[in-house]
Amino acid sequence: MSEHGQPEAEAAAPASGLARFADSIEATIKPFYTWIAYLGAAAMGLLILAVFYSIVSRQFGAGLKGSMEIIEQSLVVITFLVMGLEHMGHEKMTVDVLVRYLPQRLQKVIAPIIYLVAIAILVIAVWQLVVFGMRAQDRGQTTMGALGLSWYPFIYLAAFGIATLVPIYVVRFLNGIDRAVKR
Repeated sequence: MSEHGQPEAEAAAPASGLARFADSIEATIKPFYTWIAYLGAAAMGLLILAVFYSIVSRQFGAGLKGSMEIIEQSLVVITFLVMGLEHMGHEKMTVDVLVRYLPQRLQKVIAPIIYLVAIAILVIAVWQLVVFGMRAQDRGQTTMGALGLSWYPFIYLAAFGIATLVPIYVVRFLNGIDRAVKR
């Protein structure tokens, strides 16, 4: 993975063992993330078919039962299954309003710290989603629509999707450390 806002093609070839290790992690997880994203794409295809069927069937007075729940939960599935693959590679967006005015050396020191904070936030989010999912499962909470779908599988899926971001930020952290120690 490359520095803030730089496409991967412009990134310098990693020379240190730490950067090579980070690249090997990325190469190992990318096929897994690709297949997970294929599941998200399949969910999107099924969602499109469900919406199409719902629209057409309403014209004949028999709409798809629970279509709103199907749409809502499908969006959860799509979002959290493609999240990891979307975050692979260079960063899509950076907010460096203050950091860009700091000296280059200090910017390189701050980057790994920010990635470490991001990892901590992601781990806490996953932990809290799992706790929330267990609570929803124990209570038997369901959606309020016609289908009454259980919440907990979707909550666990959200936790899984966010957990897929942790290795990506570990790779960014390792690359950040590598850039910070280079002279």
